[in-house]
Amino acid sequence: MWMEKITSKLSGWVGRAVKVVMVALVIPLTAGLLLGFLEQLDIPSLSGSTFRQFVVGGFAAYVGVHVLLYRPVGWFQASHRLFSTLAVWLFGGQVASTERSAPAPKVKPGKTGKSDGGPRGGSAEGSTLVAFSPYVVPLYTMLTCAAAWLAAQWIDRRFIDGPAGVLIGATMAFQWVMTADDLQPQRERWHLETYLLAIGLIVVLTLVIAGACAPWAIPEFSFARAMSEGLTHTQAILTSVVQQLFF
Repeated sequence: MWMEKITSKLSGWVGRAVKVVMVALVIPLTAGLLLGFLEQLDIPSLSGSTFRQFVVGGFAAYVGVHVLLYRPVGWFQASHRLFSTLAVWLFGGQVASTERSAPAPKVKPGKTGKSDGGPRGGSAEGSTLVAFSPYVVPLYTMLTCAAAWLAAQWIDRRFIDGPAGVLIGATMAFQWVMTADDLQPQRERWHLETYLLAIGLIVVLTLVIAGACAPWAIPEFSFARAMSEGLTHTQAILTSVVQQLFF
């Protein structure tokens, strides 16, 4: 019995150590990709400014609206339900709901309140891939890029580039802020490194998917070059951190 307890505790410590290492890698990757993508967006648009200014402006505008005026929870739940249905159909399992669930039952004495499970509402049978798939697909950013491409077939890009850039920034802010809000209650059940790893991976994956769609709205944007520059920045950040810590 005591050997099983020791083995279980050791396994838990090793798992947490692995997650800490992954977080230490994901955070520089997130920062590096953000820098790489922002550099690629620093190109002039036909609306009189750079796409970077439009995207950053849209991002900041949404954050301000979200904090001060309105949280579009219904839109987030709609996209979440859509991709939940697709994920269950493709991979099976269960997907957490964005609806507020009933209060969790009290923890029995001797039991820990921490858990490394998936998002709330999921069960042990649910796949982690299925549980997180709705969070990593920036539906409204993809729709914005597709709409901008369609509009450019008939409308002068001088009237499209600015609104498209603002909407891309706003919809990315919407995806990240609403995801962070929705996962915040998990902080009571998850270890810190689990929460940070989940948020970091979600940001990276949504950024990659949005970057792959960005050329629809911004033909001058190079996804391959943005990824290359992002990985270069990541390597530079990791090298700097290692040098500061060990040299």
